[in-house]
Amino acid sequence: MRIITIITLTLLLSISLSAKKKGAPPMSSGAQGDRTCQTSKCHGENELNSDKAKITIEGLPEVYTANKIYEITLKIEQADARVFGFQSTVADKNGNSIGILTPAEGADIQLLDAASYLGKSDRSYLTHTLAGINGPKKGVSPTWKIQWQAPDSTASASSFYFAFNAGNGNKKKTGDYIYTRSMVIPPAKD
Repeated sequence: MRIITIITLTLLLSISLSAKKKGAPPMSSGAQGDRTCQTSKCHGENELNSDKAKITIEGLPEVYTANKIYEITLKIEQADARVFGFQSTVADKNGNSIGILTPAEGADIQLLDAASYLGKSDRSYLTHTLAGINGPKKGVSPTWKIQWQAPDSTASASSFYFAFNAGNGNKKKTGDYIYTRSMVIPPAKD
């Protein structure tokens, strides 16, 4: 019995460690009810939003149209950062999932498996993959492209939440910076 327990714990630990290598853990977007990689201490040495980074979020409309697909481009620049990451989600005014988030074609982005946070949130989460953490040069992240299909009803505004990581690449919890951004997009008036 003891050997089965040890094997089970070893497997669970290895799954947990590999999941972090593949992207931010679920519910790390900074949205209502979520944490960030800074507050969960994955990258916890520096205060949230405490350094100077240039964050670019393009493609969000001023108002959204029902069922329309929007391509959103994300990028972060911070001097001396060597690796980067992000997580995003979208919620209605009650904090529930709204619309459909997907990685854009060919992007080094993944949709997190909802089974890993079942019962804690109904939102979808997109994050980088291991292949999507290196930018074209030091201090510049990859360009991540995601898509959001607006819901078929325009009854609620959509709140977009983004968390970004600008890391030093030392494979430790030290020296990295986490940034959050949020934007509310109202529906188009009929």
